[in-house]
Amino acid sequence: MRISRVAFITALASRRVTSFSTTHSKFGTGWRAVSHQTNNINSLVQQQFSGRTSSNRRYLSSGGFDGEPPQIAQIGMEQMEEIIEDLNEAGREESGYFVLDVRGYDEVAYTGKLSDKVYTLPVQVIMEKNAFAMSEDDFEEEYGFAKPDLDETLVFTCKAGIRSQAAAQMAAMNGYSNLVNYRGGADEWFYNRN
Repeated sequence: MRISRVAFITALASRRVTSFSTTHSKFGTGWRAVSHQTNNINSLVQQQFSGRTSSNRRYLSSGGFDGEPPQIAQIGMEQMEEIIEDLNEAGREESGYFVLDVRGYDEVAYTGKLSDKVYTLPVQVIMEKNAFAMSEDDFEEEYGFAKPDLDETLVFTCKAGIRSQAAAQMAAMNGYSNLVNYRGGADEWFYNRN
């Protein structure tokens, strides 16, 4: 069962829902929202996904992706292990991978990072500040690492592949086209690896 983009955006825009996790059973995969008190991001999500922000309007009016966003590749654990191995051996520049964990800082502190080479930037921060639309200097000053180049392959991960999909969509709206979503996320990486 796949959650629709509209259902995800609606849930994310509510005042209390900030993350999702999957539940697995022999009958398939179901979705449940994990709720807790946060800032009201309703208007931010509406702005970001309706294309009303100045950076999105500028990108879309310049030709952009002609109404069709770039495809976001969906990968599993085996492919993610290969990416992490490449990243660890060759580094960001040589491998061409920019891996971004969009879980909250507290979640990353609890489980650890997929690799020391993986950056952390919570999806709420990406949306609130429209991080991918920031200038390179502002991005680096704000987050402490270099903004990804448009030609880098951005690989997104989170807890279970939902927030990372939303972050990849935000990147697509800001001109990035080499996008990958690790659908297994931290749940798979830390709890289901052999």
